[in-house]
Parts: sequence; structure tokens; C-alpha cells
Amino acid sequence: MTLVAGTSACAGDDAADPADGGPGSSAAEGTDALEPEVTVDPGPAPVVDLIDAGEGERRVLAYAPSREPSVVAITRSANSRTEVPGAEPRTDDTPAQTLTVEGRSEPDVDGAQRATVTAREFTSVDELRNAQFSTAPGFTVTWTRSADGIVRELSLAAPSGATDAARAGVEITANAVSDATVAFPTEEIGVGARWTVTRRVDDAAAPTRVTTYELVDVDGDVATVRSSTTAPDPAGTLAAPAPDGGPGVTLDVESYEVTGSGELMVDLRAPVPVGGTTESSTRAVYVDPDSGRRTTYDEDSVLRFRSVD
Repeated sequence: MTLVAGTSACAGDDAADPADGGPGSSAAEGTDALEPEVTVDPGPAPVVDLIDAGEGERRVLAYAPSREPSVVAITRSANSRTEVPGAEPRTDDTPAQTLTVEGRSEPDVDGAQRATVTAREFTSVDELRNAQFSTAPGFTVTWTRSADGIVRELSLAAPSGATDAARAGVEITANAVSDATVAFPTEEIGVGARWTVTRRVDDAAAPTRVTTYELVDVDGDVATVRSSTTAPDPAGTLAAPAPDGGPGVTLDVESYEVTGSGELMVDLRAPVPVGGTTESSTRAVYVDPDSGRRTTYDEDSVLRFRSVD
């Protein structure tokens, strides 16, 4: 996703020193006024293809306005490791961090929904991040999505006293929720239905993701959906910056594999899934065609949703 407005300081997961001063280091507990919204471009709309309509009673599954607010805890964790010849391996870890939000979906134009949540609490098992995340309460996130679940726009509004780490953490979680949002076929479907969602992503080696969904159960407005994700047809080469900061190099892509799986409970009247987990992994090996040296990259991430009473 691409930031298209505003100046949100969301460069990454790395936490800054909470005592570094400046406007991003206030210890306010979400009582500050909100800054103007920052809009994020979700990229091209994905393509949804129905494979099997399923069995039994069939209906069109469409997102609808909320009857009451819902509260959901969203926990994200991730780790990555890069090994480059001649350098120490680099490891980046994001310990489990939980964003607890309250929100609802409301009607928008052309049958779309505005799914808006407000951060109640943002915590981490890491003490430093936990201190920085204490400035996140009050942060609002809005997904504008079609009735079938395709996200048209993502916008964020941060409390004026939010730290850079809190801003980055909320935006990264919001983007992960966008990716996890289930898009349904516009046709009527029943239990056992299968469909694919194909979308473009910002990945030079494999810019396409294909997620296959299966409808496991439907109980009123709550659908249980199982998913698996792949990245077909990776590129044969990848342009990369040189380790020494010199001219870029072109590497051969020896292998590139992206896998994902999950099962989510989707309340069609809630702004985010109310239960379940998604997991994703990337395994990549690049080779310098001149020297034969191999660079490896491994990444794993987990996203969990839990309804809070």
C-alpha cells in the first residue's frame, strides 16, 4: 500500500527511544486531539473468481452496517533474517504486539461500507515498545470497502502526541488487516464454496498473490473462512542495491516461495474479523551471477483476531 497524503512517521517496526524528545515522544494516553487523516492507497482492486458455489442453502455474503459496536484484539508478530556474503546476518524481530480496537461499520456511497475502529489500547511484550505504544489510544483507522469486501481506501488519524513507534505500529497492523480482509464472490454461495482472490502487491520478485478461500460455516452474519495463499510466477532476476552502497546489482532468483494459511471468523456487520489466525512465510534465495555468492531471506508473520467481551 502507498501513502498518498499526510506525514505519518511510519517507516517501520523499529522502536525509537521514548526519551528522545520532540513532538513524537509525548507520553499522552490518547487524550490529544487527532491530526488530519492520512490516506493510504490500497493499490489495484483484486480479482475475485468463483471456483465452486458450495452446497446446501446459498446466499450472497455481503458486508453490512453494524447493529452495535464490536471490540477486537488484534495481535501481530513477525521475524525476518537476511544473510549476505561477507556480512553478519541481520535479524529483525517484532515481538507480539496487540492493538485492541472498538468500532463499527456504517453505510457509504454506492453500497460500500466505512469500517471505522478506534484504538483502546496498544501493548507489546517488549517493555520499550510497550512504553511507546501507550500513546496510541484514540488512533482511528477507517477501511472503505465494497459490500463484497474489496478495500477501496484506508485512512488513519493519529493523536497529536503519538510516538513514531506507535504510528508505525498502528499503520503496519492496519495494512495487515487490509490484507486479511476477506473478499467474497458476488454470486450466491454455500458451505464448501471455494473462490480465489488475485491481487497485485509491492514485491519486485513476485508481484502477484493468489488466495484461495473455502467457506467452512455460516451462522447468521458470521462466516468461517479458511484460506491459503501463494505467489505464482516469481521473476527470474531481481535488481538490488549493492552491499557497499555502490551501483546496484542484478541477482538471479534461485528460489522464491511465499506461503500463507489461515482461518477467520468474519462477522459481516463488524469492521474487522472477530476471531481466527493467519500466518505467512517467505523463503528466498538470490545468487550473484558473477561471483556465485548466495543471499538468503526468510520472513514469518502471524496475525490473530480475538473478540473482547
